[in-house]
Amino acid sequence: MIRFKNPSRIIVIIFAVLFVSASLQCPVQAQAVEPPVLILFDASHSPQHAPDDEAQGLKIVLDRVNESTKYIVKINEDPLNDTILNDVDVLIIAAPDASAEFELNETKAIVEMMNNGSSLLFLGDPMINQTSNYWSNQVFRDIGENYALNTLFDQINMTSVRFSTNTTESANTYCDALFDLQNALNATQSPSLVAFDSTTWDASHPIFNDINTIVTMTATLKPVDLASSIAYGYDTSFAQYRRGPNSFANISYPNMTLSEFEANPYSYSAINGTFPPWLSAFTIDSSRVIVGGSTLMFTGRMLDLEDAETAWYEVADNTRLFLNMIDWLSEDFIESPSAISNMFIISSVILLIGVAFYLIKKRA
Repeated sequence: MIRFKNPSRIIVIIFAVLFVSASLQCPVQAQAVEPPVLILFDASHSPQHAPDDEAQGLKIVLDRVNESTKYIVKINEDPLNDTILNDVDVLIIAAPDASAEFELNETKAIVEMMNNGSSLLFLGDPMINQTSNYWSNQVFRDIGENYALNTLFDQINMTSVRFSTNTTESANTYCDALFDLQNALNATQSPSLVAFDSTTWDASHPIFNDINTIVTMTATLKPVDLASSIAYGYDTSFAQYRRGPNSFANISYPNMTLSEFEANPYSYSAINGTFPPWLSAFTIDSSRVIVGGSTLMFTGRMLDLEDAETAWYEVADNTRLFLNMIDWLSEDFIESPSAISNMFIISSVILLIGVAFYLIKKRA
């Protein structure tokens, strides 16, 4: 017959072990999602920043997303259709070239994907000036063709937000860049590289969790009083349009009078003090959408500063912002790990130990 000399002490020890083991932190396998959230990057419309290029493109940040057990990132180089988008949870369209238009079948497939509750991330870019260090790279002279995204927005009937543009007398369409004469990091004729702090965004939005500073060169969104805007400029920031292929308009002062601006709210230039928006997040039925003015800020390209040794994705909280955007877009597709099963196991073990102790005591 089994006898315990001091059964109460044994019970105390057992409970202490259970309590300590339940308090220990360890990796939770429940964080893995089965199947993982599928993120598709559209590379079929000549994006200005390649998804497989570490030095110039978006490979680093996409790899960071792919490292998570929650996501799998795929690159698509074929025209979009229902079959390709069938299982996609988040579609990324970043800085497409204006020469690679979206076909009708593609836009229909995107609309169907949205109707099924999938999410969209649209990223544009600012126009760059000849004073930019990037101007010597012929490819980068084409960035900022955001009217290509505006056309896509029209095709999918998304009317709440637009990139601001300007059509010249010669019928050429140019997009803008956000400038700040007091807060820019680049002391050039085009002060467009700006470090923003939490006073310039909606800190309560999940996209800005643990974000303290970001650095960007960005286009702006319209209208200026965009209801879905979650990030904007300082009170010294304003949007500046590109006057021609080689130059911006006068960057020292805003380009429009208030009456001109009110008559054309989707026009190219914001007025000082209007806090031009550059990041928007909203829902369309069950689909989540983000529209941002900068793809460049998430690339492996060196900052647009002379002798810069830091890549865009490395600076400030830029990469974390990208990851937060993906998290928000995929929030409805991920179930948070539950503690119920773990607590059930612990409770069951305690119950079994109690029953065993009772039986042993009774037999004794």
